Amino acid sequence: MELKKQPETEMEYWETIESLGGFIWRINHELGHGRIDDPTGELSKEVVSAQKISDSLVRELDEKFGVIHPSDVPPVEMGQKPPPAPEGKIYYWNWYQKMKELAYKADYEKMICSACPFSDGLEKMMRLGGVIPCSLWRGMLYRLTQPYECGMVSFDSWTQEAIEKKIKREHGDDALATFKKKKEALTLTK
Repeated sequence: MELKKQPETEMEYWETIESLGGFIWRINHELGHGRIDDPTGELSKEVVSAQKISDSLVRELDEKFGVIHPSDVPPVEMGQKPPPAPEGKIYYWNWYQKMKELAYKADYEKMICSACPFSDGLEKMMRLGGVIPCSLWRGMLYRLTQPYECGMVSFDSWTQEAIEKKIKREHGDDALATFKKKKEALTLTK
């Protein structure tokens, strides 16, 4: 395995590390449950390669962005917090969480859900690991087909008029105006 493009920004590093972690977890999970076979060991080699690339990227973070590798965090007693990171530095897992929050916030702001009164908000989306926090949707909704179109319209039997009527009826004219304004802005950026 090799990277097609070397990350440059902190967000690109986070997204690449996150993607590699997802690949590693998914392949190990599928192999562990016997859903895929690896008679030649090629998939296992890809997992090891992905892990090496990920670790290398995590090591590069220190030099480029002051992110302290997990193995370089001072040891502490179980249940104790490490001392504060040196000035201008940040521990890897603190950096990871900060970048995750920034990524989720950027994703959320690019969806109609961010202006919908039936959304349970960004914090819930982060707690749910990226699941869209819609109080109307039955089940888990991970992505919208179009970021400007409500999932109830895209994936359920609702119409745009029906969702707008429900917003107005339950949350008022201001909420509907906010929703429509966001929809228009997102439609213009498509």
